[in-house]
Amino acid sequence: MPDTTGALRRRRMTTAWPLCALLLSCLQPTEAALPTRFHQDQSTPPRTGLVGTSMTDVVWSGRYLWVATERGLARWDPAVGNGLSPDDWITYTEANGLGRGSVSALAASGDTVWAATLFDSLGTGLARPPPVGSGLAWSTDGGITWVHITNEALFDTLRTGFGSGPFTAVQNPCFGLSLEGDTVWAAFWSGSTIRSTDFGRTWERVLPGGGHRIVYGPPDVETDLRLLQFEADSLESAGADPAEIAQVRTAADSVALLHLLHRTFSVAAWDDTVWIGTASGVASSFDFGRTWTNHKMRLNDFDEPLPGSLSANWGLAIEREITADGRSLVWIGAGVTEGPGQVAAMNFSEDDGRTWQATGPTFAWDFAFTGGDTIWAGSDAGLLVTPDRGANWFLTEVEDPFTRDVLLPTFVGVERFALADGRVALWAGADNGLGRSVDGGRSWTILSFPLKTRSLDSGEVIGDGGLVDMEGVRTYAAPSPFAPSQGQRCRFVYSLADDARVTIEIYDFASHRVRTLVDGVNRAGASNHGENWDGLDDGGQPVANGVYFFRVETDAGDHAFGNLVVLD
Repeated sequence: MPDTTGALRRRRMTTAWPLCALLLSCLQPTEAALPTRFHQDQSTPPRTGLVGTSMTDVVWSGRYLWVATERGLARWDPAVGNGLSPDDWITYTEANGLGRGSVSALAASGDTVWAATLFDSLGTGLARPPPVGSGLAWSTDGGITWVHITNEALFDTLRTGFGSGPFTAVQNPCFGLSLEGDTVWAAFWSGSTIRSTDFGRTWERVLPGGGHRIVYGPPDVETDLRLLQFEADSLESAGADPAEIAQVRTAADSVALLHLLHRTFSVAAWDDTVWIGTASGVASSFDFGRTWTNHKMRLNDFDEPLPGSLSANWGLAIEREITADGRSLVWIGAGVTEGPGQVAAMNFSEDDGRTWQATGPTFAWDFAFTGGDTIWAGSDAGLLVTPDRGANWFLTEVEDPFTRDVLLPTFVGVERFALADGRVALWAGADNGLGRSVDGGRSWTILSFPLKTRSLDSGEVIGDGGLVDMEGVRTYAAPSPFAPSQGQRCRFVYSLADDARVTIEIYDFASHRVRTLVDGVNRAGASNHGENWDGLDDGGQPVANGVYFFRVETDAGDHAFGNLVVLD
């Protein structure tokens, strides 16, 4: 299986199962012991503002807009503002009751919100530290109070159904959450999917595809594989029906891939229907998880994809669409995992997964349906839109003409909801901010509240809320390193107490000026500002990799210096 840590940290989430007695055993719910419930100190108020720059999910609950970031969980209440000012937002963190780290999964309905969190493990010596799941937190009053349960409590091996682990929270974060009434579904990386039917008081393990135990790797099913292979060889030696032999060998192949089926990444549930995205296809149940069907990319004898099957086997995103005429469609963001012939794409089914249609240039992390045949998709390539239900896809540039901000891939969270005036608001979360459009994506307002600096001229912090650099710096560049050839732009951040004309010059390591980014442009006082650099020099040519220095200066002589790294 390919290394998925980096992609999944950004956060945001069945041809009939072979006829094998081992796999056809139905899921038997077990009553788990009451987990430890840890109430955080509610005396700490949430932070003012949308704290964080990397948006990992966006969810509308019907009352609040919730945004998951690398620093916590932000909430906007439309009753108190239009969402375009930092003062319209508040952000909940570990101090308020969430788990440690960034928010990796999110689900909300009304006043209820659930959030999963993770952090990077330290001291592993690895270039890319594996993520550590830090549990689930939930609030039933819009964030006023929180309850948190740790990964260790959720996967307590002394509880019925959890004796086989996982025995550590390392590499076991939750990437998918879904709410349906009092039932909560949570998809974990190593621990498969778990659910609570009493709103978090008790939990049970759910194994997509059935089975009586979780499988972590091929060695866990070595005995089962040998038995099935022996059975197939015996049938072949006895001259049995080739179809019967093929059925047993297919069962053996499926058993060998159980460890991928138990790596779950996304979940969507409504009524008695449950869809779970795994590393070995997408599993569906229409009886609350008692029986399962596994949907995968299927190949013919020439290793060519069969028409009507999924395009790839990594179920990264699942979304339900209800059309204007009442049809129910399931959309899947399908990425490539083990096995030949797979193509990353978006897939949808109109017949409960019996047949699939693939569309789009890549897979999606999230979907939003804004009416008619228009569908939006957040992806590694950017924000994609189709006006004709997948016949054609277009890349949308999310740029704010007033702040000069541009949102950059990856786009993970996409959400829509109707405003009080009848317009439809579309929200898109990216690696460097949050965008809002109320005119079908033709124009955008970008909310990006980076770390604040002290103003160039007076040294004061401009505006309330957000995070303030405590080192007293007056300018910085982010991201650094940045890769211009991948479409990234580096943003120079500064603030002004009074109106000024601003010049920004960029120099290479030998102190040669390579770019005058802005030259005497008027910028307003009492404001935080940012200027974007595309990595080109004054001649329009890409600069070389290396360290660069820059100077921000006003016409009054106030100035500040910073540095950055270009690394393509």
